Amino acid sequence: MRRARLGLCIGDREYGDRFTSCLMNHYRDQLELHMFSQKEALQENWKTLDAIVLSDDLAGENRIECEIPQIYLFDGNENVDKEVEKGVVFVDKYQEVNKIVDEILKQIGEEIKNASGGVKQKLQVLAVYSLAENEMQLPFAVTLSSILSENEKVLLLDLQENSGLSQLMGEFYSSGMEELLVMAESGKYSKSRMVSCIGHLDRTDVVYPLGNTECLCEVKNLTYQKLFQILAQEMNYTTIVLNLGSRFMGFFELLGSCQKIFLMKSRGGLGQWREKEFLTEIQKRGEERLSENLREIQLPLVVSPVVSCERLVEQWKWNEFGDSIRRMMPVG
Repeated sequence: MRRARLGLCIGDREYGDRFTSCLMNHYRDQLELHMFSQKEALQENWKTLDAIVLSDDLAGENRIECEIPQIYLFDGNENVDKEVEKGVVFVDKYQEVNKIVDEILKQIGEEIKNASGGVKQKLQVLAVYSLAENEMQLPFAVTLSSILSENEKVLLLDLQENSGLSQLMGEFYSSGMEELLVMAESGKYSKSRMVSCIGHLDRTDVVYPLGNTECLCEVKNLTYQKLFQILAQEMNYTTIVLNLGSRFMGFFELLGSCQKIFLMKSRGGLGQWREKEFLTEIQKRGEERLSENLREIQLPLVVSPVVSCERLVEQWKWNEFGDSIRRMMPVG
């Protein structure tokens, strides 16, 4: 079981040192501790945590604004106003530590869940793949996702090495695709942590990309299937768009679970050889369903220098190319 990530910000240094020492000595298998000396630092990093434990002096008007459980330690003799919103609890700090930990785990228990059961709603998974025009995969995947988002709740997963997505997102993020894969692999997940892994491009939700793309080839198809299940159940996504890169164990099985596979076609040159070999490999594998689900995409000629990915996406989305994509939309 994954250890719960606990953030601590306790003003009483002597008590805080003793309390932290006790947690580290006796609960290291259950809790992963993150210490913060300032409220501001905790405010900036709460999305990476499962719950926070604070001094009661940070309650009331000084309260941390966050969406995870907050446990305030107070002197049992003090008159504390406990009439606060859901997810905020006050615990007497001068009692047995195991009782405090029980309360912490009780609060976190509402967040940490087991991945089990089937997908509760219909989910379609679409793949974008190219052997020749792979530098255009990301703009096409974003364009496709944006168009689909007009009528559905869509999530874009970037599984292509150095696709350029981190440049496109243009913001700081501490967790993303790697965090989601860890949750899927372990079968334990937290909705608040999932939310922290997802950014936005226009109407489309996008998982922040991996910092280390080497691990992409190590992820198995089963892990992706678990991830799709969790995203459909907890985040209510109806469509997931995969921007695919290198192959991994189970790559063709993953393609087989996709309703449509958009294959970027080369306009000539050696890229055509690579595409022919890809189609031949599919035939040798006896994957007739893959061939049936393939949709070959001839990208428009770009006659002028590409100023930015965003500009290209907007052009594609609203010109004849965007209309052709809409005509290929899978029927949900």
